[in-house]
Amino acid sequence: MIPRTWWWILAAAGLVLMILLRKAARRAIRRWAWRHALRTRRALGFRLNPVTLTRKQRLTREMLADADLRARVADLARETGRDEASLLADASLYLDEIIPNFNLLTTYTFGKRLAGWLLRSCYRVRIGRSAEVALNRIPRDASVVYVMNHRSNADYLLVAFLLSNRVSISYAVGEWARVWPLERLFRSFGSFFVRRRFRDPLYHAVLERYVQRAVAQGTTQGIFIEGGLSKDGRLQAPKLGLLDYMLRAGAKDLVFIPVGINYDRVLEDSNLVRESLGQPRRSPLALLRRTSLWLLGLAWRGATRRFHRFGYAVANFGQPIHAKAALEGVDLRSLDWEARHPLLEAVADSLLRAVGAEVPIPPVAAVAWVYRSMDNPAPGRAQLRDRMVEVLAAAQERGLPLYLPRGSYQRAFEVGLRVLLLRRILVLEEGHLILPAPKAPLLDYYAHGVAHLLDRAWAREA
Repeated sequence: MIPRTWWWILAAAGLVLMILLRKAARRAIRRWAWRHALRTRRALGFRLNPVTLTRKQRLTREMLADADLRARVADLARETGRDEASLLADASLYLDEIIPNFNLLTTYTFGKRLAGWLLRSCYRVRIGRSAEVALNRIPRDASVVYVMNHRSNADYLLVAFLLSNRVSISYAVGEWARVWPLERLFRSFGSFFVRRRFRDPLYHAVLERYVQRAVAQGTTQGIFIEGGLSKDGRLQAPKLGLLDYMLRAGAKDLVFIPVGINYDRVLEDSNLVRESLGQPRRSPLALLRRTSLWLLGLAWRGATRRFHRFGYAVANFGQPIHAKAALEGVDLRSLDWEARHPLLEAVADSLLRAVGAEVPIPPVAAVAWVYRSMDNPAPGRAQLRDRMVEVLAAAQERGLPLYLPRGSYQRAFEVGLRVLLLRRILVLEEGHLILPAPKAPLLDYYAHGVAHLLDRAWAREA
């Protein structure tokens, strides 16, 4: 008979063996996933971002040892009377919050397929126009920043998906995405989180050094120049924070690529319009209920084969802008805030104009703008079509970023009007297109998105 002591020894040995096998299995699976994702990346033929590839724990240690960050911590310790160890502990927590946990397999195997499936299920995804020749001339060692307008939270997926065969983008993501499972998903894609309207100087020092390190090492960034979603459809004033960090990063060659984004339907449009009218935000429970019912409705229409996609989702990529040329050789690192603020505003305004010039004019926005520009409050279908063809012809002649399905004015009118009729934003009564009063702000939202382009073009034509 085996003594009880030996049973305990065998159980302990079995437990140790299970732990070792578990660790070995995890390492093997991780190595397999990494090799598989690397093969995927090599097949696509572009280099990965160096900062997002660095292990999170290692990058945190390197950031905490950063000389500039240490100097800022020492200054804050003198100003606030706190000891440096306490400030460094807070800095470590901020870094853990900011630094992404990039996963090659999630991004290039599952993420790309999931993003493509989601986008194509809802939209006809298109690149309207792209300055390919100029973009291909950007040096490989340049630090590239894609500067975009912010129409929808789907912008992250749209641009990342369209560029997935060219580059991986590290986005600055707001606090709205810090919920499960979005937080883990965005971190695995290489995005970093930014607290908005958070005044702690230590947090901003940590964020500044992380962004500057990423830019200096060539990490491709994506930022929304407006800083948040447009609530009324118009382009908003540019934000300077991240732009200031990037321009003072000391990159060898910092290049901005303006990206214009637009949709025939913005998923959040009713909530954004509600906020723009000063109405209180819906509670999380009411928002969850409304979203759940909407998704159930979509599922039912899909099951009964009555589902129509929301129209087109279009992105345009403009001519690259080199930071040195925009600043005319001025080094912002040698200037204090008061001295560099006017220069920052000038660069931000020029970037916003470049982005605005690339905002696509998809069918729904074109129909909305034409309808609101007509003197007749209830035009007929043919009258609206004739005016739209006239406007689009003038816009195309001036080189505006129209998106014409199949290259046809008629097709653009049909697609745009169909979406507006299906959503009951416009109603056809006795041959006339009527705009119900409660839907007027929603139609204006889409018209405002292209008004900065069509207002001037049509004024010149008139």
